[in-house]
Formats: sequence, C-alpha cells, structure tokens
Amino acid sequence: MRPAARAAVLLAALLALLAVLAGPAAARSDSGTGEDRAADSVVVVGVPGLTWADIDPVGTPELWALAQESSIGALSVRAARGTTCVLDGWATLGAGNRTRVPGPDDGLPPVPLPTVPLTGDEAAPATPVPGADGEPAPEPQLYTSLSYCGLQERTASVALEDPLATVERTAADPGTRRFGAEPAALGEQVGCATVSGRAATLAVAAPGVELTRPASLPSDPGQLAEVLGQCPLTLVSLDQLTAAGRPGVEKTDDGTDPEPRASALARIDRAVGELRAAIAPRSEETLLLLAGISEVNDGRPQLHVGMASGPGFGSGWLTSSSTGRAPYVQLIDVAPTALRALGLERPPSMNGQPMRSVGERPALETAVELLREANTAATVHHRNVGNFFWVVVFVSALVVALGIVLLGGWQRRPAPRSPGPRARALLRLLALVAGALPVATYLAGLVPWERSGSPLPALVLAVVAADLAVVALALAGPWRRARLGPALVVVAVTLLTLLLDVLTGSSLELNGLLGYDAIVAGRFTGYGNLSFGLLAVSALLVTAAVAAAAGRRAGPGRARAVTAATVLGIGLVTVAVIGAPSLGRDFGGVLSAMPGFLLLAMLLARVRVTLARFAAILVVAALAVGTVAVLDWTGPPDERSHLGRFVEQVLTGEAWTVVSRKASANIDILLGSPLAWMLPVALVAAVWLLRPGGLLRGGAGLPAGDAAVLRAGLVAGALSLALGAAVNDSGVALPATAAALLVPLLVWLAAGRGGTGTPSEESAGGAPHSGPVEGPDRVTVVSRGSTVGNP
Repeated sequence: MRPAARAAVLLAALLALLAVLAGPAAARSDSGTGEDRAADSVVVVGVPGLTWADIDPVGTPELWALAQESSIGALSVRAARGTTCVLDGWATLGAGNRTRVPGPDDGLPPVPLPTVPLTGDEAAPATPVPGADGEPAPEPQLYTSLSYCGLQERTASVALEDPLATVERTAADPGTRRFGAEPAALGEQVGCATVSGRAATLAVAAPGVELTRPASLPSDPGQLAEVLGQCPLTLVSLDQLTAAGRPGVEKTDDGTDPEPRASALARIDRAVGELRAAIAPRSEETLLLLAGISEVNDGRPQLHVGMASGPGFGSGWLTSSSTGRAPYVQLIDVAPTALRALGLERPPSMNGQPMRSVGERPALETAVELLREANTAATVHHRNVGNFFWVVVFVSALVVALGIVLLGGWQRRPAPRSPGPRARALLRLLALVAGALPVATYLAGLVPWERSGSPLPALVLAVVAADLAVVALALAGPWRRARLGPALVVVAVTLLTLLLDVLTGSSLELNGLLGYDAIVAGRFTGYGNLSFGLLAVSALLVTAAVAAAAGRRAGPGRARAVTAATVLGIGLVTVAVIGAPSLGRDFGGVLSAMPGFLLLAMLLARVRVTLARFAAILVVAALAVGTVAVLDWTGPPDERSHLGRFVEQVLTGEAWTVVSRKASANIDILLGSPLAWMLPVALVAAVWLLRPGGLLRGGAGLPAGDAAVLRAGLVAGALSLALGAAVNDSGVALPATAAALLVPLLVWLAAGRGGTGTPSEESAGGAPHSGPVEGPDRVTVVSRGSTVGNP
C-alpha cells in the first residue's frame, strides 16, 4: 500500500473513531428531574462526622423524615488532605474545589491557638502544672492526631476570630493552589450570608461579603425564619459530634464513643427539626442542603450523608457530573448547586458540578441500607488497597525468584537448567495464579462481599475464588495444548472483563482493588488509570493474536492488508470505549492507546517505522483526544465529563493547574506508592529473560511467526504504557499494574520450554533450522540448519 493510501486509511479510521465518540456526547442532555430549580434562598447544614449509619426512624426521626422527602446520596468529602477535617470541609465547600487549611503539621498555625484550658482537655493545659518538687512540670505531650482533626475542631470552637486571615492563608497553601481553588468563592458570588458556627465562615468570608453571625440560632420557628431570611444564603454548622469523642494517637472508625455519639445525634436531630419547621412555610422557595461535611476527632475517612430538599429535588438519588454515578456526590458539588438554585454564575475555579436528582430510589429503609453498604465497600477498599499492592509486588517477585532458581539462566554465561517435571509444573501453575490475580480483583465484585458481617475476609475469599476460576478456565479447555493457549486465555479474560464492565456501568471497577473508591474521589465511573494499564496490554496482545490469525487465513497476497485492517478495526472499537464520555471517560487513555494500536498495525503489516511516521502517530492521537474533548465541551455545562471540563479550563487559563497537579502526583507515586516496587521486579525479569542467552531470547521457543507477533504486541504495549505513565496522574503505577499481568505470564512461557531449555527452533548449539521436526523420518542437520529426509 502506498503512503497516500495508508494516509487515507488512517484518516478514515480517525473519522470513524470521532463519529463513534461524538455519539454519546451529542446525545447527552440534562438528565435531571426537569423541575424548576430556582430558589429564593439556600440553607446549607453541615454536620461533621454524620454518616448514613446514624440515620434511623427511632434515634433521629427528624433526619429520617428529611431523608424521606429528599434526594439522598453518599457524599465524598475529599478535600486537599487525605483526611478532611472540619475547617478543610467548610473551606472546600465554599471554594467548590479541594482546599487545605494550613495547620501546625505544615509549620504554620492557621489562627492563634487556644490560650485558655479546654473543658475536659487534660492533654493540653494552658500553663505548666508544678511538679511534686516545686519545679515546673514539663510541657505535656500533645496527641499527634491533634495536628489534624482534633486541633482543627478546637481551633474552630475557641480561636477562629479572624476568618478572613484564615481564608487568605488557605488560599496561599500549596495544597489549595495545587487544585486551583479560590476559598470563599461561594461568598463572593452571593455577596450576603448568614452564618451559624465559626467554622462555616470559612466558606463565605471574602472581602466585601456581608456576613451576619448570630451567637446562636433561636429555637422558635418564627424567629428562626427571620434569621434565615436575612440573606439568600445561610450556613449552619452542627458540631455536636466533634465533642462526642477525644482524639487519640491511633485512628478509629468514626472518632467518637457510642454513648456520647447517641446523645450528640439527638441534639443534632432536634436542631434539624427546628430548621425544617422554620423553612416549612417557604419550602417551595427554599433549597435545603445537608452534608456530613468532614471527619471528627481521630476518625478515619469514609462516606457521609448528602441530602437535598426543595426546588428541583424529589425523592430520588443524588448525582452530579463530577461523579457521573448515582448515588454519589461530592462536597465540592454543594456550592455549584447553591449557585445554580440562586441563578448565579459558577466561577471557573469551581471543579464541582451542580447536584441533581435522578431515578426512582427504593423505600427509604432499603435506600439507607444501600448507602450504608456503599460506605462499607468504600472504607474496606480505602483502608486495605495499599496492603494489596504489596501483595501484588510480593507474588510477582516470588514468581521471578522461583523462576531464576529453578530455570537458571542467571549466571554471567547463562546455563539454563532443566528442573524436574513437578517443579516446572508448580512454577507454571504459580505463574498463572499470579497472572490471573489482577483480573480476579474485578471479578470478585460479582460477589456482594460488602454485605457480609466480615467484609474484608469475604473480599479476600472472593478474590481467591475468582483467581482459581480463571486459572481453571485457562487449563481446562482445548487451548491448554497450545504453546500460548493458557496465557492467552488469562489475557483475554482480563480484556473481556474490563470491556464488559465499563459497558455495563463500571460496577466492578468501583471498589475493585485495582479500581477506585469514592473516598479518594479521583474517579467514580469509567476506567481508572490502573485499569487502563491492564486494558492496554491485554487489548494489544489479543488484537495481535487475532490479526495474525486473520492474516494467515487471508493468504499471502492479502495478509498484510487484512492484518492491518483487523488491528485498526479492533483498535477503533477499543479506543471508542476508552474515550467515550458515557463509557470509559479516560482522557489520557485515548492519547495512550491509539498510538499503541497504530504502531501494532505497522509492525504486523511490516511497514517501516520511521521517526516521521512515529510523530504522525502521536499527532493523530492528539487530534483524536482534542476532538473528543471539544465535542464533550459543546454539551450542557452541567453534563460535561472531565474531557469537556479540561477544554473549559484551557479557555479560562486553569489548565496549567491541572497539568502541574498531575505531574506532582506522578512524582509522589514514584516515591511513595508500593506499586512503584513492581518496576524493579519487572526490570529484573526483563534482564533475566531477554538478555543474550536469556530464556526468552530468540523467540521463547515459539515458531518464528508467533514470536514476531508476540514481540510486536509487547512493543506496542510498551509504547502505550510509557505514554500512559506520562499523561496520567498515576504515573509509574500504570505500567507497574500491567507488569503484574505480564511478568508472571512471561515466566510461565519461559518455564514451558523443552527440558533443556532450548527453543524448538534452535539446536543445542544455537543454530536455527527451518521448522519444527515432525515424524520419525525427519532429522535435523546442524550444518547450515537444513532439515532433510532420512532415506
């Protein structure tokens, strides 16, 4: 095919891809209730520490009644810290973006610290207490966790007298700048706010904003209604749960003790009842938003309560474009929701999106139970995923170490060993188990382990069972006799699982151990970065195998054209799934996957890869990504995915903040993620297997054609993974996850060579022959590598 014809084919492929990707964006429209969303006033109630486990008809009847008439959801309160405390929460709410209030752990106290003893706080007295010998006693040791939520709570209740200064310091904090947040942007847009609770002032305390700060809210409905009517925006912080426990050195689940928590919830419930009574006469013009705004004391991160009652919100599930999944919303969505209700413009610095009500939720008892299970799944994932990453690294390292010991080839002059059949079979079985482990983490989601009384053991058992099922499938069918059969089955199951999952709503991705969770809130639907690493290599390897088979069937005259067309066809479908805003939603995935498929097509079709052609591949990928992003941007603003929002950020000058944050995250993962240790394991395996004389050098004992196809798939996968590591904020974790699939399978392949470790197409001395020897009347003559008949 001439260059002009190849260019036409690539252009046609690109247009087909854009047509596929444009469909979901063009068809998308506002999926809210369709009700009038305008409101005369908005009341935001923040309750630090409130989760759906706290809501029941007996203990909290007012909260239960509010939930009955509201749209409800699981609220992610993620700010710019790993753990969101009360000041972080309110500052994040007001910014509509993630912020961080600087504290002593950053070397800068946010406000003057308390100078009077705090009630019941024996750990931090105001002045030293004399010792028994009359000498001043040493300063008591402050609990380490007080530099997080404990100290923020004490600061908010005692010493937050100058919120403007704290907002300024928050705006200057590196964590806040990393997200491009503008603290108190909500207050700037509204211009007038009534605030009850000192911490809540951080959401609106901007120069020129008229603030009304009553010492306390009246309990009389009429008087309370007057207070709520002074400004279009009212913020109420109900902080009773912050006093229901003491911060300690060790983290706890919710940061409180059972009895004081129950008492605090009763007081919160009464306060919510008073607010509902005051709002009732004007409920059709008032939007009430209730958010469990942060963790308390030494509580660990979890999902919290989110409710919206009023214009535009019926008895449905909450969602937003920032999550793309019901019933999940984020704390950063509260300010955009309030501004939309008041008919005010949302500033570009707000990354949150307005919440909306979707679907018909079940009866409240069932709905609350589903939200509790969502929190259980998210917390189990969030608290154990780091340990699982170490398991992945350890299992892969074990496979490589056993392979080196059993198969040899580690000496300066490699001398492959020939282990006994049992040792070889055990190594190959272990390698398959390790290779199936990544996909098993997704398949485990088919089991509702979060409903178990012991969710973590149930999750572990589900992963083990799924892993063994994949291995059994790989070893049970007729493909087990093929040289690459079992390994290709594991790769194919990985690909099909990831594709079918995203086509059916990404249910396995959410809370999968290699997926994401709503607590971190990096993504709620589509492909996560780690999943893309697995998808890229599995798709390219399966495509290479299918294209090679299609080329062989086409015959010599049409083999190259059929092979290239097969790669491009499968690649277009795969890239469409990765990038479609309604499916994969992976901005960097399109930019990374398309070059891999184009390079694979060139390699299998034996088209010479030059620097100019390689640059053209990258340009085509960039054009595809840009086109998809622009198409998404042309949709309704409240419905854009992160693809379209990035275009908006480019237009408003906010894009550099996103790029720099992703670069910083790349560095953090390289230096701190357990998955980064997978790269040294992969490097050792590559040197051992691929160096001159290595066990996979010269084709891994495969026929020449199969070895060439395998090499093409691995080279194309390496390109996609390198690009993915560069453009995604998961950095080296992306190729490290792919290595968890590839490294064990390559060891499996090396362990399957003949008893002497010599490839089937090489003699003992390394001389090639023309093909495999078949039949008793065939012998191999080493000289010149000829194979002749035995007369």
